[in-house]
Amino acid sequence: MNGLLDTHLLHHNLLTEKQLMRANELALLWQGTLPIVLLKLGWIDLITFVALLELQY
Repeated sequence: MNGLLDTHLLHHNLLTEKQLMRANELALLWQGTLPIVLLKLGWIDLITFVALLELQY
């Protein structure tokens, strides 16, 4: 889990806590990053994806 990303997603009401927990589980299973998982699931748009990448790095 990434605290900054999680906080951002919850604070801006982009995901529910349940969705965030599931996305983090999938990120571990798929060995991917949270932004990529969220984009693949269609839970975020490309603009949000880029913003999350900027927060992550």
